[in-house]
Amino acid sequence: IMALQVTFYQPTPDTYADTRSRKRARTRLEIQDAALDLFSTQGFETTTVEQIAQAADISPSTFFRYFATKADIVLSDHDTQLGELCAEVRSQPQDIRELEVVRRALQVAWVPNIDPVRTIRTERAVAGSAYLCGVAYNIGRRWMDEVGAALAQRRGDSDSLEECLMVARTAMGVFGAATEQWATSEAEEDFGVMI
Repeated sequence: IMALQVTFYQPTPDTYADTRSRKRARTRLEIQDAALDLFSTQGFETTTVEQIAQAADISPSTFFRYFATKADIVLSDHDTQLGELCAEVRSQPQDIRELEVVRRALQVAWVPNIDPVRTIRTERAVAGSAYLCGVAYNIGRRWMDEVGAALAQRRGDSDSLEECLMVARTAMGVFGAATEQWATSEAEEDFGVMI
């Protein structure tokens, strides 16, 4: 389930109209980049908040204004597009098989929004940490549960939840395998085709 972890594009600081919002977005990205650099060279567990703050040229107290924990740097944005995916699942026509429904929803709601560089860096950070693997596992389970619930809502049959959960687990497992292969290839392959 670790490979389910993808990172979505974040708005660039320039997209914000006011100076304060641009500065906050820039600082957040700088903290994430500094942390991911440190995680890749010395590992998640051995990297301290103080080291991240120093690398990002901020104080540790500023770090905590942006992230509650080190793990939030890697995994805090992962639910940002889950609602869109589930809405897309629910909106698919009834005559389409459910595995195809999830594949189409992923192609529309997620694939165009996945940041390949950050996904690869995140994947590496998660793979190198037992703690992050556990957190990522729980996130992946929640994603599967949400997609399964969306399929059951699409059917209009709450009694079908267990069957829909099996479909969601299968579809998201394929998505996870494609994500892992894509990250391993340094995102050189077409992710939409892989799925």
